[in-house]
Amino acid sequence: MANFSSLDDLLQRKNQRFICKGNRSRPEGFVANIMHEVTPPLDPVKLELLRAQVADVPQLVELYRKYGSVRLYLDTKMYEPWGHSCSAFYIADPEEWIDLKDGFQSWIEDLGKEEAEEILPSWINSYVVIGEIPNSGNYFLVPMTGDELGSVYEFEHDGFEFIKHANSIVDFVSLISTPTDELVRAISGHARYFDGVSDTQWLARHYEFDE
Repeated sequence: MANFSSLDDLLQRKNQRFICKGNRSRPEGFVANIMHEVTPPLDPVKLELLRAQVADVPQLVELYRKYGSVRLYLDTKMYEPWGHSCSAFYIADPEEWIDLKDGFQSWIEDLGKEEAEEILPSWINSYVVIGEIPNSGNYFLVPMTGDELGSVYEFEHDGFEFIKHANSIVDFVSLISTPTDELVRAISGHARYFDGVSDTQWLARHYEFDE
């Protein structure tokens, strides 16, 4: 059975926060309090439907046997102009996969034949889109065929890059739920946290929690 212990540990920590870099108006910086949201696991009927869809990637079934959707490093303050709070990673309920795939395909549908052959990976005809980096246009894809079966790629739309993050679902979940300095730097590249009193977009620099 797949082990998602890194995510389990992350969800249990108390008073999690990002220490954010200061600026001219707030040279002392800002502490962004963060949380994580998970929904209940899939019920047995939905789990069997998922098993039929991704039979060759059993770790996906194991993930959704334990959790539904997973939203990580969620700002506890909502940014009013957005109407929602910032978060760093989102693993979606399988019912959302089709919409995510439509979002991803909107970036590549206008590629010409030669461009597509040059840019798109060999597994592009068989994959699922399991999540995204919120508000970025970047998506997490899992190939369902070939040598890359079950690995996790990020589609980075700025450069039309397909960046491999992990060889398996377990390794991917471990990666995004282990807030190393390297991961926090990656988060600061796309996530902006807010203080609730200004429009300052704070960038995470360090992760802390209460032992």
